[in-house]
Amino acid sequence: MKKTGLLMLSIFAMMFFLGNVNAQIVDDESTEELDQFYERAVTRNAKKPFEYPYVRDADVVWSRAIWRVVDFREKMNQVFYYPVEEDQGRINMFTMIDRAASNGTIKIYEDDEFKVEIPDWNEFKQKIGVTRTEEIVTVDLDGMEQVHDSVIYIPMNPMDVKTLRIKERWFVDKQRSVRDVRIIGFSLIYFVQRDETVQPMPLGWVRFNDPEVRYLLANTEVFNPSNDAERRSYDDIFQKRMFTSYVIKESERFNRSISDYLSGMDALYEAERVEDDLFNIEQDMWEY
Repeated sequence: MKKTGLLMLSIFAMMFFLGNVNAQIVDDESTEELDQFYERAVTRNAKKPFEYPYVRDADVVWSRAIWRVVDFREKMNQVFYYPVEEDQGRINMFTMIDRAASNGTIKIYEDDEFKVEIPDWNEFKQKIGVTRTEEIVTVDLDGMEQVHDSVIYIPMNPMDVKTLRIKERWFVDKQRSVRDVRIIGFSLIYFVQRDETVQPMPLGWVRFNDPEVRYLLANTEVFNPSNDAERRSYDDIFQKRMFTSYVIKESERFNRSISDYLSGMDALYEAERVEDDLFNIEQDMWEY
């Protein structure tokens, strides 16, 4: 009798153990990357953003605000634009910001001073869409054609988000004896066609140093054209300045963009002059 009880207990324990093992296998398969042959050392959503060195106000001896544009059509900047559809866990920059703003994870502001917050991102996107009037021809019961005007709403096309506007601040830190830069915020620019002209429209401004934004950038991967094993994030792209851009504005007494007072090649030369000034500031720090 005792042997029978022990046998039944052993069978029950074995069945319970096998059930747990099977459940664990199923759970593991649901979370692992099935297209990999090795286990990733760092799981998703676990990367920490880059931590900046501490800077005292008294140590900043020179500072200047710069606005620049990153064109996604440039080869080096295509990591912001592709993939068009989510692929291998990677998404483009608009999709990343759109999802986070729709969920209320991050805040979007109307201005580059981050004073007025956009209360409803989805409603804001609805306003960006355009309406178009088209003639619709119908035939009545008598066979007569009737022409009606119909107003058609065309929502914004994410594929038309083609540039990124960045606001940053360059400064000289006498404590570390370096010229450094901090990104203050950025804005995706949507090119909308109205009245037979294409007009750039900022899709609000994102404050770069918000903890939610930094965490989002650090945990959203981008494609590395050189090496799949070296995983990069949007935070890596910004911190290492792995993009090309051109200056459109600097802080000055009239608060003007370069395009407000120059055009064509003169505007390009002015943008280069601003870049040269930023370079020369660091060179002038040293005495020989």
